[in-house]
Amino acid sequence: MTAATAARPRRTTCTGPCAGLCTEDGLAAAYREHRSALLGQARGMLRDQGLAEDCVQEVFARAWAACASFDPSAGPSLRAWLKTITRNAVIDLARARAVRPQLPRVAPVVEEPAGGPSPIDSALLRLVLVDALAEVSDEHRGVVVRAVLHDRSYAEVAAELDIPVGTVKSRVFYALRGMRGRLDRADLVA
Repeated sequence: MTAATAARPRRTTCTGPCAGLCTEDGLAAAYREHRSALLGQARGMLRDQGLAEDCVQEVFARAWAACASFDPSAGPSLRAWLKTITRNAVIDLARARAVRPQLPRVAPVVEEPAGGPSPIDSALLRLVLVDALAEVSDEHRGVVVRAVLHDRSYAEVAAELDIPVGTVKSRVFYALRGMRGRLDRADLVA
């Protein structure tokens, strides 16, 4: 047994009617037949080729795991079932992307001299960031410091603060949005 074979999850074939994806041949045939249609659907919904390809891989992984739940004689065609899974996977990906705020597009950064920013520029930047952080509530500030500055996962922060992960995500989002507004106002003044 090779390392790649040992790492792959093992599953027996389904005992009743199924999608046929529980065998390597069945999965390969379904992939060849339906991949392009699913990729087109995902690309149309996501507007991102790379993300659409990831989505189609996720669709086939989900379909393989749920193979026994598909009865070809009782419901829609295999393609319709896979398209439903694709729509659900696209929704999940869109929700996952919406959790983290997108960084605004900014002008290219001018290269600093070889020594980096001057000590005065660094001190000014620190002051502006501290002022922006001071404008958010204590709860939001604590979550931002833990998740962003200390580079900890949302799950770790949630466990430490004994709050739900969704609350951590929400606090980070709103704190960063508030800080971004403060930094934008600071740019206007400068």
